[in-house]
Formats: sequence, structure tokens, C-alpha cells
Amino acid sequence: MHTSGGRVSMVINGVTYSARGVIKIAKSNQTNASGVNQDGTLYRTVQPKARTAECTFDRFVRTTDNKPLIWDETILQMTDMQVTFTETDGGQQHIMSGAFWVGDPQEDTSTGEIEGLSIAADACKTINL
Repeated sequence: MHTSGGRVSMVINGVTYSARGVIKIAKSNQTNASGVNQDGTLYRTVQPKARTAECTFDRFVRTTDNKPLIWDETILQMTDMQVTFTETDGGQQHIMSGAFWVGDPQEDTSTGEIEGLSIAADACKTINL
């Protein structure tokens, strides 16, 4: 039997982040497209792309010294991050290395969510627990 969904923990450079909603991890560093020649034959193009993870965060993250994290340019300046997603119920762990933030953090004061950020990484490895 396989299990999908459930609890996911996320640790970035030793700090635990609480994700809200769905986490979408794109592990491949290439994207393929197709086209058709004028004679009807098919061709393929391959383009490089970043490995990414999209998620929405709880704004009430605490740093390793228990201070509230400020979601400003300080976050965007973080580079070479080690990011670990652990699927507690699904039995997998996804490790992204050489990562950095992409996007524009936006704070929703009515829900406490931080949106508009994703993670781009040099490498992504999945381990079955």
C-alpha cells in the first residue's frame, strides 16, 4: 500500500518552517517540449531549468535563537541553503542543496500566510525512509 498526503516537515539551514497547503517539488533540471515538422514528423526540444519547490509558509517562523523571522530582503539574500522536506506519513525525504529563494514574499495578515516565494536549487535527492 502506498500513502500520499499527510504531514510534511521542512527544515532550511537548521530552522524549522511550517508550510501551509500543498508543497510542489519539481526535481528535474530539464523541461521537454514537442513540435511538428511541416511533413508531420514529430521532434523534441530540451531546455535546462532550475529544480524548484513551491510552498506557502506560516509567517510565525522562529530562527535558531528563537527570534521571529522577518520576511524581508534578508530572506531573499540567503544563498547556498540546505532544504529538507520530510513526508512523515509518505515515508520520503527530499533534500535540496545549493538553494536560494525566488520571488517576492507577501504577508497575508488575515491568515498569517507568506505567499509569493519558491525555492530554486542546484540539486534535489529523494530518499525512501
